[in-house]
Amino acid sequence: MSRILIVEDEVSLRDDLGVFLEAKGYEVRGAGSVVDAMQQVGASRFDVIVLDIGLPDGNGIDLLKQIRAACGLDCGVVVLTSRQELQDKLQALDAGSDAYLVKHASLREIEGTVRNLLRRLPAAAPSEPYWILDQKGRSLIAPTGETVSLTPRELTFLLQLTAAEGETCDHTQLTMVLGDEADFSLANLNTLVRRLRLKVIDRVGHEPPIRAVYGKGYSFTGSINLR
Repeated sequence: MSRILIVEDEVSLRDDLGVFLEAKGYEVRGAGSVVDAMQQVGASRFDVIVLDIGLPDGNGIDLLKQIRAACGLDCGVVVLTSRQELQDKLQALDAGSDAYLVKHASLREIEGTVRNLLRRLPAAAPSEPYWILDQKGRSLIAPTGETVSLTPRELTFLLQLTAAEGETCDHTQLTMVLGDEADFSLANLNTLVRRLRLKVIDRVGHEPPIRAVYGKGYSFTGSINLR
């Protein structure tokens, strides 16, 4: 059964579309905000997301980019919005939407667009939720959507681990990069990692997938995207 997430703050439209899609045999979830949507995307896999770009707590285009960063091309995205300007449509398509519908579209047209998109998508195997390392925002975003602010050194540390793509970054390399012109010892490195773990636990509720390789260094064992 294909799983659909409807991201729409207008409750009546979200409910009506959800009931209609469920009657057509889809499993449907709903979200009314950017935060709610990212929490659900981080916790579950969806085949198609129907997305309004006018949300109360953020820009739907930015959310679309986050969805693409977290899910890649395995998830289809149908933008459903009241915005009819060509510039809005082009912006959504550039951000990664697969289809763009204006809200006067009928429920049958929306379902037909979803069904057609599902035929074109690759058979999706369950994928591991992604962490996102936001360089500009200097933050680590958990798969469930929580954002953890990073110090400059914490960001540099995670950039090194991300570039290693799951391989171990050795202690010497990390202390050299983090030290800049100041002394930065192995003890300093271990303290940085311990504090970063505690910070993530406090914000997200569980440890980040940072693995200590005894006598060698550190690696990031989860899936992570850079933006």
